[in-house]
Amino acid sequence: MRPTDLPLIRRSRLFAQLSEADLAAVLADCFVQSLPRGAIPCRQGERPDFLHVVLSGAVGLFAEGAREEVLVEFFGPGDGFILPAVALDAPYLMSAKLLEEGRLLMWPAAAFRARLKTNGDLAYGSSLLLSSYWRTLIGQIRDLKLLSAVERLSAFLLALCPRDSGPVTVTLPGGRRLIAGRLGVTPQSLSRAFAMLRPLGVTGSGRQVAIADPARLRGDRLPSG
Repeated sequence: MRPTDLPLIRRSRLFAQLSEADLAAVLADCFVQSLPRGAIPCRQGERPDFLHVVLSGAVGLFAEGAREEVLVEFFGPGDGFILPAVALDAPYLMSAKLLEEGRLLMWPAAAFRARLKTNGDLAYGSSLLLSSYWRTLIGQIRDLKLLSAVERLSAFLLALCPRDSGPVTVTLPGGRRLIAGRLGVTPQSLSRAFAMLRPLGVTGSGRQVAIADPARLRGDRLPSG
């Protein structure tokens, strides 16, 4: 583990409440693994061996069906996954895949559960992390039921923007096909949604997207699509 990892670990909801002594004891159970792009640290249907925390890079959670897999969510530095399966010692409902080269903090699942039973600050941090998962899930369900494709894309792009920013260029956390899966649309529908946002100052290609005026994008009535 690198000294530069500690501030990132401390900012995670999971670890933020721990005392220095408790954090040191927790990290003594853990190790760091560097993984290449495309590596699969956990697979749908398997029982968890570790709780994973992203230290660098990007991770996608994928639900796998008989004919295809679809991206459900992105995780970046400071995010932990998949805590519910680890806490319950239950099979994963999704697979994780490295979207780019990265480093993961690996916390053995049995050691995590043992400390969860005895450390109130860790239990509180876990409840905060699970609450954030729940809000993300409900937000996705709400958006799928209430928003058009172009509105979902607009909200997703705005979430990548710094607050109160002027013109900004954001980097999508994955390729556009993955973004389409995350938003619950086809790649063709995503392309149409980007085209419909062009008059509002959204331009770019690949993973780089320029937004001329985030406030306008946030406030304008968006076209349906």
